[in-house]
Amino acid sequence: MGIASSIQFPPAKPEQEKPEDFSDWPYPMTANAELLIKNIHGLFPPRAGESSTDEAVEARYFEFLRGGCCKDVVKALEDCEGPRSTKCKEIAGMLFNCMYSHPDYYQPVIAVFEASVEQLDKDLKVFRAKKQREESFEKANLFKGFKRF
Repeated sequence: MGIASSIQFPPAKPEQEKPEDFSDWPYPMTANAELLIKNIHGLFPPRAGESSTDEAVEARYFEFLRGGCCKDVVKALEDCEGPRSTKCKEIAGMLFNCMYSHPDYYQPVIAVFEASVEQLDKDLKVFRAKKQREESFEKANLFKGFKRF
């Protein structure tokens, strides 16, 4: 006769809402996001007598975006609520398509985003390789110390 058990291995994790602050991202993504923000700050430095806060930089960034041919899409993105919503992601995609259609004006922003994506790709490859090594090590050591029957 066997023993029935309701214990799960590994234990089930409760489903949680993803936080809006992106704290659930792996380190390469958060580091890359910080670098992207730093580079955007470099593109839109404060004007004389202006603040260099994130809000001021964001205002200058959107002012620049509205100055080109994609102003309608930029307006829709500004009105968007919740950066992770499907609608906002679609609008952001539309903005990038529009910017790539008008590279003469949007080239500085495109260059910053492309450099960021390239760096993120490199960082994620390193991150994934490290994770695979850790998982392989854990599997190799899972039964270490157990004797065969």
